[in-house]
Amino acid sequence: MLLSAVALVGAAACSAPQETGLRGTGTVFVARDTAESPSSATNTGLVHEITAEPTPQLLPLPTQVPAALANVVEHQAETEPIVPPDALPTAIAGATDAEMHVVPVPTGKPPIAAALPARRVIIPTIGLDSKVIQLGTRLDRRGQIAWETAPFAVGQHKGLAGPGQNGNMVLSGHISSPAEGNVFHGLPELKTGEGVVVATEERQYLYRVTDVKTVTPDQVSVLDQTPDPTVTLITCVPDGIYSHRLVVTARVV
Repeated sequence: MLLSAVALVGAAACSAPQETGLRGTGTVFVARDTAESPSSATNTGLVHEITAEPTPQLLPLPTQVPAALANVVEHQAETEPIVPPDALPTAIAGATDAEMHVVPVPTGKPPIAAALPARRVIIPTIGLDSKVIQLGTRLDRRGQIAWETAPFAVGQHKGLAGPGQNGNMVLSGHISSPAEGNVFHGLPELKTGEGVVVATEERQYLYRVTDVKTVTPDQVSVLDQTPDPTVTLITCVPDGIYSHRLVVTARVV
């Protein structure tokens, strides 16, 4: 018995290890390139070949922007700013509270559907030819909501009608400001019947002056919308005192 046990252990230690397969089934898994004789397959049962699945390769993402998308991006880059910030003269100081309140801020009025913004305004009879800047609102030094001001340019107030659009488009400018120029210095000379040209990127619109009046700064009615295309030009008067507002109304021809 002792000799038989030793012989079994020696045979187990010296024999080649068998491939591991499914336990109790007699199935042995071997690699594809392992050589098996027919007699070996008979002695060990069914032999299943394991084929390695190909590893999926991730393709590199394209780094070049498609031509169509590049054209859109280029177009947006060209048309987005009305006036580049570096194209404007540097203001000596910020606008005063009085300058920021040239136009009253409406409350509870829904914004008008977006239209192409004004790029330039021309009034031949007073020698005006100016670029146009888009104006939003901000808090003044006292924490009150006020319109932004346009340094050395005419400002178009956002949220109101656009050029040629039904409604009231409001354009404002300084009559005189040490820090931001005097683009509307000649506006008090404008008379009824004279023309105002407002241009976008696509076309020009001709308006004819129908009314010129002076109001107090709290007259929000100057922002009221109209059923037909209208432009309202506003500046402070008298020059140097700025106690009232000159309001010029013109309607599209």
